[in-house]
Amino acid sequence: MLSRIVIICITGFWLAMTGLLVVRELYPESLRLNEVSLAYVGQIVFQHEQASDLRISTSDKSDKDSGFLHIQPRNVASTGQHALELHGSVSFTLPGGSRQRLVWIGAFEMSRDFSPARLHLDLSTAESGQHTDVVVDFAGKKAVFGVKMGEHIVNETAFTLDEAGFGKLTAGAGVDPMLMRQLAASQSGIPRFDFSAQSSSLVISGQKLETFLLSVKAGGQDIFSAHLSQLGQVLSAQAPALGWKLTPLNLAR
Repeated sequence: MLSRIVIICITGFWLAMTGLLVVRELYPESLRLNEVSLAYVGQIVFQHEQASDLRISTSDKSDKDSGFLHIQPRNVASTGQHALELHGSVSFTLPGGSRQRLVWIGAFEMSRDFSPARLHLDLSTAESGQHTDVVVDFAGKKAVFGVKMGEHIVNETAFTLDEAGFGKLTAGAGVDPMLMRQLAASQSGIPRFDFSAQSSSLVISGQKLETFLLSVKAGGQDIFSAHLSQLGQVLSAQAPALGWKLTPLNLAR
């Protein structure tokens, strides 16, 4: 089960990154932000290296926390690159009604100009005792993931970041080939992505704060939005497609 979850997540992430490249080539005007450049906001985030500790709440569990997310920006002094250290967990309902908790520890590395360089994630579920180690090399357009039980590697798979590589990955994992065909079809008709970064404000505990509002839309639908403080901390975020609402852990509910 964990392997299938990982494969679907990796495939979705690959399609999203491919979509970003398509937008950059075909719709460069969508990256010309009106008020604040994305690069400027990135510089703010990594200049101050402020951590964000967020509560994940979902629409189907309004009275319970479904998980948490810790984000720590880091500058790599030796290379000039940047990294977002990520760890957290989230509970979700499997088909059949049973609950599962997915835990992750990892880092998303970027070049000096904030281009994706490398993603490394360790994913696990307490119920199965399995760990899945995922490494994605964006520059080399390849990835590898290995499934472990304790310290023993049960299976390791390498693949390329293209349709052929993901077709091989899903087929080898026993995932219905129709899934890959549907994903590939959705890529060919991928909607236009619109990015924006603008000055905004947010009221927290009765206090109005000046923020940077980041948002991503596809085909006019909200994909992700976040209010960042002037020091780069996440004050509020939403991921409607996942049904997630993210708020700082230190705020009263």
